[in-house]
Amino acid sequence: MSALFERAQQTQVLISSVPVTAAELATATFLNLSCTIKQASFTAGQKQDIDVTTLCSEEQENINGLAAQSEMSLSGNFFRNPAQDALRTAYENDAVYGFKILFPSGNGFLFRAEVRQHTWDSQTNGVVAATFSLRLKGKPENIDAVSTLVFATDLAPTLSVTAGSALSMTVAASGGVSPYTYKWKKGGVVVSGQTSATFNKASAVSGDAGVYTCEVTDSGTPEQVITSAECTVTVN
Repeated sequence: MSALFERAQQTQVLISSVPVTAAELATATFLNLSCTIKQASFTAGQKQDIDVTTLCSEEQENINGLAAQSEMSLSGNFFRNPAQDALRTAYENDAVYGFKILFPSGNGFLFRAEVRQHTWDSQTNGVVAATFSLRLKGKPENIDAVSTLVFATDLAPTLSVTAGSALSMTVAASGGVSPYTYKWKKGGVVVSGQTSATFNKASAVSGDAGVYTCEVTDSGTPEQVITSAECTVTVN
């Protein structure tokens, strides 16, 4: 049995390019901090503990601790690029930005946060270090790993049709993020007007003979693109 864990190396840490509302978070444009950040540490917020006088009572006797929001610390190298500049701008503007943590597995977290503090330190090893302290707004949302886009139904190697009859080919994709877009090609050239999972032409002519493929793209970020097997069509 193998150990189960998320890999730290190749983990992506991203910040939205501009402040975002909760409604804008899912569609925000993100900048990648990963090449300057070495460590991301998350601490869930402190819950408010309440004692009651007796088990049947609704009276509050005392509060053991004050509620506090979740926090995250980002540490790494100081560097002026659009992503790290966005962190410092968030601090200066007291604005709420979107953040995304993506592990190599595809799992991760999506949340909004303020940058409450940042530091830089010229160290003896010759590298200027930087730290950023975030205070989350609300709870982080889970990002679930997206399965690989594959063909559930692929094209047959060959298809023979009679001139004047219908020419029809179908693929079916699964996995990835729907909806999918379809691009049919003949001899590597896109066939105009064929943008669904089924290629349909009411009346085949001799010029329709050739090698066909279908390229399917999902709606994920980043996109997954797959190309079907080749189908050689003959028209008799």
